[in-house]
Amino acid sequence: MASLTLRKNKAGHVTSYQVKWRDGGSASGDWQTERFDDEPSAKVFKEAVEEVRLWPLT
Repeated sequence: MASLTLRKNKAGHVTSYQVKWRDGGSASGDWQTERFDDEPSAKVFKEAVEEVRLWPLT
């Protein structure tokens, strides 16, 4: 399972989107993150990570 977090500046404006997941999809995997400038790209990436459960692809 991956999560999508809105990253905001001090003024409260969204500046980027962060996808966060555990490597290999397991609770013991290391945390991994990827940052995006737009929400649609972040959502597509999040869905891909959830489908494959591993990023980067090996």
